[in-house]
Amino acid sequence: MSEDEGLLPVVAVRQFFFCRQIPYLNLVLHVVEPETDSMVYSKDRHELFRAQYLPRSIRPKKVYTGVDLRSERLGLVGRLDALVETYFGELIPCEFKHSALRRGRPLLKDVVQLTAYAMLVEDVYGCVVKRGVLYYAEDGEKPEIRILQSHRYMVKMAVKRIREMMASEEAPEEKNLKECPSCWYRRICYT
Repeated sequence: MSEDEGLLPVVAVRQFFFCRQIPYLNLVLHVVEPETDSMVYSKDRHELFRAQYLPRSIRPKKVYTGVDLRSERLGLVGRLDALVETYFGELIPCEFKHSALRRGRPLLKDVVQLTAYAMLVEDVYGCVVKRGVLYYAEDGEKPEIRILQSHRYMVKMAVKRIREMMASEEAPEEKNLKECPSCWYRRICYT
């Protein structure tokens, strides 16, 4: 039995806001997309998170990469791409995205994923996280994201809904059909 058994991976929360079918396929049917060369490349890039990926407003004292976080209380587990400690003792979670920033603002799935990591940092380190950073490698954009109560609520709601889906073993009704043509899961999805 794994020590993380019963904890949801943060990526499931992110996927929930992309397409509800993916957490169902992963966590209920245990169908997982095979690792591609692009995924391996992306993982390697994540390990190379650098201070220059941060907005100028953040002055890092230390940057920790590949930070494993888990919380029984939140029911979440995940590996944060980078955790920045500032000279003022503030902890700032950072996520590396291989893509470009779309329409000048981060996608909800990315903001919610960052919020889930912020909540894990708070739980593990006993601090308050007010902001985080998303770094988009394709265009070099690095928006600073305020961690809002509404984002925290979305994380909690997603965890609750995913757990309900796992317990009932029923596919969610919501579908993100516009993403289907480029989705690996399209060949087995129930859309």
